Amino acid sequence: MLVTVVIIIINYPWYAVCADLFASSMGNLCGLFGLELPEAAHTVLAILCVVLGTLIAYRGLGAITWTTRVLVPLLLILGAVVTVIGFVSVPFDVIWEFQPERPEGEPNIIPYIMSVEANFAFVITLVGGMAEVPRLCKSERSGYWAGVLGQGLAGSFFVVVGAVMAIATQYVTGEMTDDPTLMLAMFSVPALALSSLMLVAFANIGTQAVGSYIYGVMLKSSFRRADYRIMIVILGIYVTLLCIWGKIVEYFGSFLTVSACIYAPLAALLFTDFFIVRRQKFSLRSAFMLNGHTAYRFTGGFNIVGLICLAAGAAISLLIYDPVSTEIHCMPLFYLTPTGASFIGTAVLYFALSRIPAINRYLMKDRGELSV
Repeated sequence: MLVTVVIIIINYPWYAVCADLFASSMGNLCGLFGLELPEAAHTVLAILCVVLGTLIAYRGLGAITWTTRVLVPLLLILGAVVTVIGFVSVPFDVIWEFQPERPEGEPNIIPYIMSVEANFAFVITLVGGMAEVPRLCKSERSGYWAGVLGQGLAGSFFVVVGAVMAIATQYVTGEMTDDPTLMLAMFSVPALALSSLMLVAFANIGTQAVGSYIYGVMLKSSFRRADYRIMIVILGIYVTLLCIWGKIVEYFGSFLTVSACIYAPLAALLFTDFFIVRRQKFSLRSAFMLNGHTAYRFTGGFNIVGLICLAAGAAISLLIYDPVSTEIHCMPLFYLTPTGASFIGTAVLYFALSRIPAINRYLMKDRGELSV
């Protein structure tokens, strides 16, 4: 339960970013029609995105299914069109030879390490959502392909599309933007720009809905007596407060790295424990907490060794790089990126501890009832 709550606290701000994008999109749409909205309208529109997405999630799986069936194909088509527009609008060499700007005196390698770190952090924060995908599928095969094609292939595709369009806008206007609606309005013909803007705007409502549902299910699985609808409302209130705060986009890079401070060691623990320590063998009976099978019920419900490694992994990341002040504390380890160093350090520490006989007995209480 503790890990579930921590994951949601550090990961759910993603949906405040989606709400902010929705507000920007709607503002740009109004601008196309010559309507100028007051500054406060941005927050109101962001909250509207949260409310609409929460209402869809509140209605349950049926509403989520139809929302994704409509939006996903349209977004994939839009992504393909945008990719063509981006590459046609600027010379290919401009995109291929792009170099990030850096402050004077800063080593050339720093922007590239930061870019790799941002991508590591972005991908690793998907661990929480991917853990919920199998719950929505009817077989292991469909759960696997949902993750690979959905968050693996399609997610990576849209990241590349965003980068290409950002470079294209800088080449044409001299200023880089991360707002997809401005990119589309700038490079598309009016009719395509308008339809694209509307699709991007309402896609963020769908993203809000799916995210609410996934994390609502996660909370429900941890707090079994709680009402799913109450969980959805709580999540909606949380992201609404973030929208009112209004700083989540400003601190987006810091948010990614802070999230990765938890996710990197958590992913390292899962990987090392399953593939190396347990060698892919575990007890289904204890995993599903059947009566009399308590191999995975550790000290007071907490795996002390795992928590120590989790804290150590987060400390490794923060000792290397401060995500708020952007100050680098240890340049040699920074070459591994904070997320990469945290992952490696946690994995090595957990494996080393598991080799100590007393700790090994503490961790491996399931050996007498192996089923998989």
